[in-house]
Amino acid sequence: MTLTKKQAALRATILDKLYAKAPLSRIDIAKETGITPATTGAIIGDLIRQELVYEVGEAEDDTVGRKKTLLSLMPHRAYYLGVEISEKYLALVITDNLGEIQASDYSMTFQRLGNYPTSADLADFIHQFIAQHPDFPLTAIGVGLPGHVDFDLSPYIQSNNQHWQNLHLEELAQAFSLPLYFDNKSHCLTLAQRLYGQDDKNDHNFIVFHVANGIHCSYMYQGRIYSQQNFLIGEVGHTVINPEGERCPCGKNGCLQVYASESALMDKAGLLYHASRVSLLRTLVGDSTDINLSTLMSAYKLGDIGSIELINTACKYLTISISNLCQLIDTERIYLDGEIFSYPIISELILSQLHDMVQLFPQQKQPEIIIKPYSHLNVAKAATSLCIHAEFLDKDKA
Repeated sequence: MTLTKKQAALRATILDKLYAKAPLSRIDIAKETGITPATTGAIIGDLIRQELVYEVGEAEDDTVGRKKTLLSLMPHRAYYLGVEISEKYLALVITDNLGEIQASDYSMTFQRLGNYPTSADLADFIHQFIAQHPDFPLTAIGVGLPGHVDFDLSPYIQSNNQHWQNLHLEELAQAFSLPLYFDNKSHCLTLAQRLYGQDDKNDHNFIVFHVANGIHCSYMYQGRIYSQQNFLIGEVGHTVINPEGERCPCGKNGCLQVYASESALMDKAGLLYHASRVSLLRTLVGDSTDINLSTLMSAYKLGDIGSIELINTACKYLTISISNLCQLIDTERIYLDGEIFSYPIISELILSQLHDMVQLFPQQKQPEIIIKPYSHLNVAKAATSLCIHAEFLDKDKA
């Protein structure tokens, strides 16, 4: 059945609410969306017939009378491929329409190999992965980028990292018969948190603060990513936290990026390795190129002065940035995402420093700070949410 534009928009609104808060009853969906109960019931009926939605059972409550029948989304209804393009590796996952991973893979680090993939390289790698998993018929592909994309401006990743300036995204898209959707990695993580996050089923306003080789944050506000088309919004890595500090590749002095990003920490650890004969990093790896976050944490635990200074400085400036966000943005939760937060040394230090900060008001609202469990598949999984949004939830395209 062909839907009118209005019918498609109402359908998208109901599916969006189910992704954000399921399980829900028909009457709760009608109340939360403002759609009449009769129209809600008719659309739900169609979604059940299409096996996109199913009845979970009756709600458990103490009310007298007929119990509400709860609805949820049908798993394994469709399959999507998610890709993360990163300097550290290429990660790929296949998920179902609820974000459950069915298959995964990741490649060697391009950073260490000293070269970066072309669109043809990426297409070959993805085609090989798809061929290995024929049991999951794919509907679309989502790609998480280390930067931004706007095809009206350029077919390349919008980033100040020169390594990605030759990766032609339109050529990559043309290598597949499936639709490809691209977005910044932190936007993918934020969208996926709303659609897949089982710990956030109240549809809060929240921030995802993502630290990798770059630092970016993305803000989910009233069910939408805030100011998604303005590339400057969320570039927290290039906010100045030390005006007399080190020069950042962006041209400013004292950006958070030069103190707390993974790439900056690895560069400085490499300098310590070569410049300090007493650095314990020299006892942990045979070459400075072998240093990673785990190496730096080991040196910290062993009492290496240089490593302690690097970690403590990174934590101090990350804490300041997170605290500033709490005062600037109306958010109920801040999710900290990235390998760096998976180390208790760092996460506990940051949480402790945030707790000890002086409050401006006696009863001020404090957002909950949550460390997201880290996996090298997090962004690739999150990228599949771009497919869900484009196919079912984008009311602007309905």
